[in-house]
Amino acid sequence: MIRWGRIIGVSVALFGLLAAGAQARAPQLTYGKATLVSCMKDTRQATFEGQVRVFKAAPRMQMRFTLQAFTPDDSRWRKLDVPNFGEWITAPAGLGKYTYDKTVQDLLAPASYRAVVDFRWRDRRGKTIRTERAISPLCKQPDARPDLVMRSVTFDDGSYVGIVYNRGREAAGPFGVAFLVDGTMIATVDVSGLAPQTPVTVMTPAPAGSACAAGTPIQAVADSRSEVDEADEENNAFSSFC
Repeated sequence: MIRWGRIIGVSVALFGLLAAGAQARAPQLTYGKATLVSCMKDTRQATFEGQVRVFKAAPRMQMRFTLQAFTPDDSRWRKLDVPNFGEWITAPAGLGKYTYDKTVQDLLAPASYRAVVDFRWRDRRGKTIRTERAISPLCKQPDARPDLVMRSVTFDDGSYVGIVYNRGREAAGPFGVAFLVDGTMIATVDVSGLAPQTPVTVMTPAPAGSACAAGTPIQAVADSRSEVDEADEENNAFSSFC
């Protein structure tokens, strides 16, 4: 279940009323902007910012944030129901430029997130005279689960030797590494756990009275008992020959 943390709204008055001479410049195409201020992968949070500028003589500038997510299971962007998103925010009167930040915490992974910011300008009677929409850059939250990868398997000095690497972002708990010779499992070696971005070497002696003849296929399989919930379950095996 997703647990949305507190939403932080920060408003910053950046400029006063526009100078009269500024009106002589050619008008820009857009008056609203959406940006990604920060995307923290370790703490799973993102801060988005909306920025709006005064349009003509419209005394009221407003913006509204919508948070969207896209996961590997999605075919399109999904709107997320997040506290304090979806409400119109009104800029204080008399400003030429106004920014507002929204921070959301405890983002689920793997997923990409973006803010869709709608802007509107209203006259003194409350009539909307202009609207715009802007989309922020993406905040990508990678899968944090461990990912055990079998890097190699060899036959060396009477033993089968394999190297396992955890390329995930979290530690892996206990798991087994199975060794197979010519399709037959000869042993499973237990590993107590593996820290992220760390390799471990595992080995098992060849069965008594047998040797690995040249050209014999050998294989090592990490997490052979499916004990670890991994980001990728398809890269656990490595095959070679004696």
